[in-house]
Amino acid sequence: MSTPIPFGEWLPDQPPIGLQGSVTITNVIPDLNSYRPFPSLVQYSTSLGARCQGGVIATDAAGVNYNYAGDTSALYRLTTQTFSDATRLVGGAYTTAADDYWEFANWGNTVIGINGFTDLPQQISLGAANFVNLSTGVKTKHIATMRDFVVFGNVSDTAANVYRVRWSAINNPASWTVDAATLADFQDLPSEGGPVQKVLGGEYGVVLQQRSVWRMLFVGSPLVFQFDPIHKAIGAYVPQGAIRYQNFSFFLAEDGFYAFDGSALDPIGRGKVDKFFYADMNTNYFQRIHTAIDPINKLVMWAYPSGSTVGGNPDKLIIYSWAFKKWALVEGLNIQLFLQSISTGYTLDGLDVISTNLDTGIPWSLDSVQWTGGQIILAAFNSSNRLSRFNGSAMAATLETGEFQLFEDNRAMLTEVRPEAVGLSASVTIAVINRNNLTESASVGAVASVPNATGFVQTRVSARYFRIRLQTSANVNFTHLIGVRVKGVQAGNR
Repeated sequence: MSTPIPFGEWLPDQPPIGLQGSVTITNVIPDLNSYRPFPSLVQYSTSLGARCQGGVIATDAAGVNYNYAGDTSALYRLTTQTFSDATRLVGGAYTTAADDYWEFANWGNTVIGINGFTDLPQQISLGAANFVNLSTGVKTKHIATMRDFVVFGNVSDTAANVYRVRWSAINNPASWTVDAATLADFQDLPSEGGPVQKVLGGEYGVVLQQRSVWRMLFVGSPLVFQFDPIHKAIGAYVPQGAIRYQNFSFFLAEDGFYAFDGSALDPIGRGKVDKFFYADMNTNYFQRIHTAIDPINKLVMWAYPSGSTVGGNPDKLIIYSWAFKKWALVEGLNIQLFLQSISTGYTLDGLDVISTNLDTGIPWSLDSVQWTGGQIILAAFNSSNRLSRFNGSAMAATLETGEFQLFEDNRAMLTEVRPEAVGLSASVTIAVINRNNLTESASVGAVASVPNATGFVQTRVSARYFRIRLQTSANVNFTHLIGVRVKGVQAGNR
């Protein structure tokens, strides 16, 4: 009789013994009772002039889609697969600091971009060729849209004020003079909370200081916005590690990962991944941490540089499924910026820019979402400053079970391991990790390929404690990896 051993929840902060989860789950997407493949990164565009420091997607009133990006000195618009320079014509190149980012807000049929205290905010009408200065007299590190206002955080107006939140006139992002009639105004937050690290918009706003969380509610004249303190000891560790999707805000604090639903904080990484993350993250490049949302798979993901980073670029993603409250790790990357892209669509004639040979020259099948406009696709800028999209074949995946005993208080001879998987396009490999007591290090057995004819691996490993490691190769697609079934006898028996 075989025993099912599932690939449980990834819990690297917990010890392996008796664990219903696993300490190793890489390059997969969490599902309810299984894991799905994580797609590889496919280069898509021409390059920017330097490291990407921000990007945004937008859709105009006619349904035309746009991708914009910025580096240290220029802003760009993506047309088909080519980035064209969209830098302002008056004022010339920008001077974005190395640790600052371009942040953007969609406002009606325009996009507004900011890059810190060095340049005026920039605005472009969707479809126009170039950005223009938004002559607000106010510079800022952070931007969001809240109801009928554009909101800045961590600003420089008459002087730099890192604790200040400032908002435009109602329905007029070009008007910033404080005026009770237009409702333009500002609020200075307590300095003990530290600098404003992020403003997140919506029907209500979320303002994250370094050590405080605030809810920002529109109440009308004379206050305009009411600031409610949510927490005065927790805040955003790094500005680009905070993001909002629908009614949830996700952010990385000094002690781990949190979700905020508008009223309460949920420490989603506590006891699960927080300790692992801070031990693995390279603190020399912590400002490179940034986050993106995958709405299709209901994931929030943080890209970060580990101890293996090349030049400070993020090389790993730590991903959280808010639908199933499960985590996973993606590794083996080398990216500058992690973001959403949106497909702009192709006509049949437009395929000529990809290839004139429809049989062999196009990189995607003709029914791919790449050809239809309006599809949000998870993306990143690679180390060559090029937009790349996570829509390739499956990455090589590694999953381990938790540590288990076949017979309580007895050693066992493990004789058979059978993977439980759906839709595998090729064979997988199995290794038996084992030890005889909890004080010794585990041994990793020989790696064996699962024959397609039998669907299982025969083995003869004698021990008290076991873990099973399953690995797929790159480009081996599958639908679900569920776990393994094992057979064994008590040691000394046949």
